Amino acid sequence: MKKYSIEFFGTFFLLLISALTENPIAIGLGLASLIYIGAHISGAHYNPAVSIAMVIRGEISRTECLKYTIAQILGAIVGSFIYFLITNNIFEIQPDSNTTRVQFLIAEFIFTFLLVITILFVGTHPKLKDNQFYGAVIGLTVIASQYSIGEISSSVLNPAISLGPSLFNIFNGQGLNISLAFSPYYIFITIIGGVFAAYLFKFYLKEKQ
Repeated sequence: MKKYSIEFFGTFFLLLISALTENPIAIGLGLASLIYIGAHISGAHYNPAVSIAMVIRGEISRTECLKYTIAQILGAIVGSFIYFLITNNIFEIQPDSNTTRVQFLIAEFIFTFLLVITILFVGTHPKLKDNQFYGAVIGLTVIASQYSIGEISSSVLNPAISLGPSLFNIFNGQGLNISLAFSPYYIFITIIGGVFAAYLFKFYLKEKQ
């Protein structure tokens, strides 16, 4: 249970920090802190795209991945609820109005790929495993992604961060159009980006052996 509670609370705080600040540095530093808190308990995924990649990598089982994902989504839903209580606003995620669907999908794919392959290298590579800088590197990757595509696609990079607010908004009866219009695309493309990263990482390891 400890692993799943860490995934719940980690995603909860990641959502809350992202929603309240929308500041790349705060989000990156917040994620780095959460990773150092939870890495030795659950692996500190806080992201279904990462959990799915870890299944492909062989770090966790499919059953564990499902439980991780449920915990992450629940954390994001509760985070959205707390954000609503604090601000009396709903947290809506959508691309910039001047960005086409193809543009935001490409942006999310590329930077989710970057995030996940970074996590795989600094967190699971045999030569780097158990290092002490993994959290900082992952946090810096998120900061770079936020600055690069934040104004294009909102730099979500995480299916739970899209789905959690969407489900809460649907339950709450608000933001239905935005939730239904964009969330499925964010969920799909971030998972695909993570899967591509995982298979490329496996290919790289196989080539080096």
